[in-house]
Amino acid sequence: MKKYSWLSWGSAGIPVGLFILLFAVPGIAEQSVVKGIFYVLFLGAPISIILSVIALFKKSEKNGFAVLGLSLSMLLAGSLIYLLLLGFGMGEA
Repeated sequence: MKKYSWLSWGSAGIPVGLFILLFAVPGIAEQSVVKGIFYVLFLGAPISIILSVIALFKKSEKNGFAVLGLSLSMLLAGSLIYLLLLGFGMGEA
């Protein structure tokens, strides 16, 4: 019987939390906190993609949260790449 396990919940929950952190950055003035948030974002995006792919290929796992987590993780990775390109002056604002 297929069910949602911690893998599915984690693959969907991590990107949601990372998106909240991504949009919380402009309201934070403390520079060290902003650096920490960016480190967490750049480490959390690949971790959530890996968790989503593992949950998708697991036979005893439902795919709903894994697909949601993978799509949110890809969207997060794309926005982080865009922000990184903006920081290097290669993107358009």
